[in-house]
Amino acid sequence: MNKFQNQIGFTIIELIVTIIVFGFVAAGLAEIFVSVTNVQRNANYLQIATTAAQSEVESLRNNNYDQIPNGNINFTNHLPTNLPKPCSGTVVVSQPITDLKRVDVTVTYNQDGHNNSVVLSSLIGIIGISQ
Repeated sequence: MNKFQNQIGFTIIELIVTIIVFGFVAAGLAEIFVSVTNVQRNANYLQIATTAAQSEVESLRNNNYDQIPNGNINFTNHLPTNLPKPCSGTVVVSQPITDLKRVDVTVTYNQDGHNNSVVLSSLIGIIGISQ
C-alpha cells in the first residue's frame, strides 16, 4: 500500500494555477483603479478650468458696460495655481450690435501632453445681462 494515498491537500499545480488566477484578478483591479483615478483627475481639472472661465465672465459682467474694451483680454495670471501648466486664459470681446457685447472666454491647459480647452460665451447688455 502506498503511504501517500490517504493524504489530503492541494497539489503544487493547483496552487500555481490559483496564484496565477488571483494575479490576473489583482492586475485587472489595479488597472480599473488607475483608470478611475485618471478620470477623477481629468474631471477635477475640467471643473477648475470651467470655474475660472465662469469667474472671468462674472468679473466682466460686474464691470461698467462702457469699461469693457473690445478686443482681446489676457487673464492668465488670474488662473488657479492648481491648473496644469502651461495654461492660459483669454477673452475676446466683440460688439455684434449696439448696446450688446459678446464675450468669448477660453481657458486652455496642458494635461498629459494634450491641450484641453474650456470655452464659454456670454452676452452683456448695456442695461441688463442676457446669456
